[in-house]
Amino acid sequence: MTEFRTGRYNPQRLPRLLRAVCPTAAVDSVLRLDPCGLFRRGKRLLLLDVDNTLLAWKGRQVPPDVAAWVGAVLEAGLRVCVVSNTKRPKRLRALCEALGVPFVRDRFKPSRRMFQLAMERYGASPEETIMVGDQLFTDVLGARRAGIEAIWVRPVSGREFVGTKISRLGETILRHWLDRALEEES
Repeated sequence: MTEFRTGRYNPQRLPRLLRAVCPTAAVDSVLRLDPCGLFRRGKRLLLLDVDNTLLAWKGRQVPPDVAAWVGAVLEAGLRVCVVSNTKRPKRLRALCEALGVPFVRDRFKPSRRMFQLAMERYGASPEETIMVGDQLFTDVLGARRAGIEAIWVRPVSGREFVGTKISRLGETILRHWLDRALEEES
């Protein structure tokens, strides 16, 4: 398995077919994202995945540093919405209540509908919106299909749903190409 490399990507360095799964950047953790920097770049709505982005898969407690980071995002003036296709809505509701943010739960990602519903709810355009998630074929692809910039985050944990483990094999292959598109590593 290749190493998860972080940095900014230039999609023009990729074959056209692969640009749909090319994130803007890859980071080790959501904690590495600067909320004020996102706001200065014109972002007004931050969409977040939960499992293996904010906390471990099936986790029930929001880590204190993640809760503090979400607080800093809100304080910076961004609106936050969790987008999820979980089959456990009670858990999702409890996690979002703990974070003090709403959620949109809809069809499976990479359907663009969930992303569009979140933007409609907040009156945000795709240019004002950014998605952060740990999966290329769901979070990044779904956001890109909706015209939204996406940031790919290193998974919090190696423990995952079996379907996610299968898609990680595809990510490993894609990472070879994505690494060619890295412009600056962090």
